[in-house]
Amino acid sequence: MLLGGCAKTAEQKEIKKSKEGITIRLEGEVFPSKKEDILATMDGRVKEVLVKEGDKVKKDQVLIKFETTITNLDIEKTQRELDYLQEFQRFIKDSKKNNINLAMVNIARLNLEQISKLKSQGYSDSMELHNAKTAYASSLHARYSEDEMKKEKLHSLQERITLTQAELKKLKYLLDLSEVKSDISGFIADIKTQPGDYVAKGSKLGTIVNLDRVIVKAGIAPGLLPFVKKGKKVKINFITTPPYSVEANITRVVMITDPDFGRMTVEIEIPNKNYLLQEETKALVTVYLEKEEQEFIKKHFIEDADDTVYEVKAQNY
Repeated sequence: MLLGGCAKTAEQKEIKKSKEGITIRLEGEVFPSKKEDILATMDGRVKEVLVKEGDKVKKDQVLIKFETTITNLDIEKTQRELDYLQEFQRFIKDSKKNNINLAMVNIARLNLEQISKLKSQGYSDSMELHNAKTAYASSLHARYSEDEMKKEKLHSLQERITLTQAELKKLKYLLDLSEVKSDISGFIADIKTQPGDYVAKGSKLGTIVNLDRVIVKAGIAPGLLPFVKKGKKVKINFITTPPYSVEANITRVVMITDPDFGRMTVEIEIPNKNYLLQEETKALVTVYLEKEEQEFIKKHFIEDADDTVYEVKAQNY
């Protein structure tokens, strides 16, 4: 990394010298550890808003309800249709009509056997035997046709039952979507809807923030990146009344430009005792340096005032 030696660079402004030694001091700000938008789960009219700004909520808690009158009526109607189709299916399966056709087949078969026997003994003629064969064939056909009709009817019924079950499942899923639930535990930061509003699916209805833990973000000048890394000890002084400070370690270094800071950032995640720290609370982050690091900064950032360009060995973050 190449650093210019011009006076009062961004790096030099963040370097602080005191009787305790040299440190890096960064301007920071508090962010929630988690922040989620409350989104509309369906197109519809808002029936109830069960929370207000500042309320503490749990994960999966119902926040908002949509009108469901039409959906409930459709569910009842579809359920009745399904019950009817299933009852009709049971009736067809239990039908005894085939027993009649089977009896007719047995009678025709016995008659044919008797006519054949009489024919062989000379007591019946060919016409009577032909008629008996025709009657037997007709009874077989009647039984086969009834079986096929029953199968076709049951198949058609099953298709209708399957479609109706799918429609019922879809309606019940839609009913589940009529309740907007919290994705995280936290506090309601804002609510952007009220009963009677018609909203589109996916539209933002509010925001939830989790403040049990908070993240302090601080921008850092590029030339000082070699002196901050994950695990580095820092002290954070929050601009609050009364004053509040904690010691912690850097959670991570973000190597891309943060839009809020206009530069790369360090992040420190800490517990938020008694919710003293709120979003956008300002803070000063002091980064402690090893003796060798202090000597390097003293030599190249404080004492040198010429335009020499220095090469600083990059570290792993």
